[in-house]
Amino acid sequence: MVKISRYILVFTAIIGLSVVLPQFYRMAFEKPTKTPLIQYSCIDHDFMIFRPDADDKWTNREGTKLTREAYEKKLPLMYTRQLVMDGTMPDSINGQKINIQHTGIFRSIFRITPDEIHAPKPKLYPLFESKSGRANLEMPGDFFRITWRMEFIDAKSNKILEEKSRMFSAVLYNRGFKFPAKSINGIPTTRKSCDEGYLVIDSANQLFHVKMAKGVPFVRKVDLPGEMKFKTIQCVDFSDQLYYAYLFTENNELYVLTPYDYMLEKFEVDDINPDEYEIRIYGDYFNFNVITIGSGFIRTQVLNRDHNKVDEYTETRPTYQSSSEGKLAQFLFPAELKITDDKSSFVNFFLTVSQSYWWLIFSLVLIAGQYFIIRLQKKKSEPKLLT
Repeated sequence: MVKISRYILVFTAIIGLSVVLPQFYRMAFEKPTKTPLIQYSCIDHDFMIFRPDADDKWTNREGTKLTREAYEKKLPLMYTRQLVMDGTMPDSINGQKINIQHTGIFRSIFRITPDEIHAPKPKLYPLFESKSGRANLEMPGDFFRITWRMEFIDAKSNKILEEKSRMFSAVLYNRGFKFPAKSINGIPTTRKSCDEGYLVIDSANQLFHVKMAKGVPFVRKVDLPGEMKFKTIQCVDFSDQLYYAYLFTENNELYVLTPYDYMLEKFEVDDINPDEYEIRIYGDYFNFNVITIGSGFIRTQVLNRDHNKVDEYTETRPTYQSSSEGKLAQFLFPAELKITDDKSSFVNFFLTVSQSYWWLIFSLVLIAGQYFIIRLQKKKSEPKLLT
């Protein structure tokens, strides 16, 4: 029994040290870096780069140093307010007369990170009234879930609203919905300009648009090409209201869903993997900047308003693993065990194995040294802790 307790203590110490020591080492020696902002200029038709932690903060793709004022003039649709205040906002760009209010309608910002995808999902969702006639959205008094049917539950009494549940479930069934739902995607907050309900994936991987209009259900099935499956669907609320959502497929492709004909339009970009990379999308009057940020690189793919690729730029940067401190960590620690991870919002055990095998040689040297020490001291070959 004593030996078992010792084994348990040794095992617990190994687990604890594999969590604590690599983190302390990383906190002491890792040098944090800030991600540069890479934007496409509609003036020069070239990439402008802002590096917050560099001496030359504002440059173009070739590395030509720019002043802050010159940099902002290259991106008039991003720094519109500043240029208007300075009186340097151009009247026309690319032969098109610029209306300040009109350009603001086409400006959009979107961001998604892996930990937002791999996060706990709510069990209940609010379904807003999309045609209430009110200027502001109001939180409903009930919430829904889609299991073997679509059920609405009163928030105060916790009772199922049978009539409303049967009405919505019947419409879903008649539209070909296969219960239960695999994912329910929307913007469950009143902080949006209007309500467009939810995009729901059923158990047969079919896509449906579900919302409530004047108290009655609105359900529309979206035709998908082939057997398309999605990693995540991110609904958006932009001023131009040109589409409902960004849809990221399992093939690392990006689509948008249009509200006027429920067509999926493909963004001509590649390697868009929200499971692994941070994705940012900046839209303006002329272009979309689709930015992919991963470990050791940042890539900007530029599309026109027809979603066709115009240009792209990739920049690599040093990582912690490639630095001398990181290489030494791989030598010292064969594995790193963490209870949190940058790519997940769950608390769990995340194991990262060293990519180098120098730790194995280091361990063999320590074992050989311990063996010779025991021999010299004329002790048993097994350490006392394990006897």
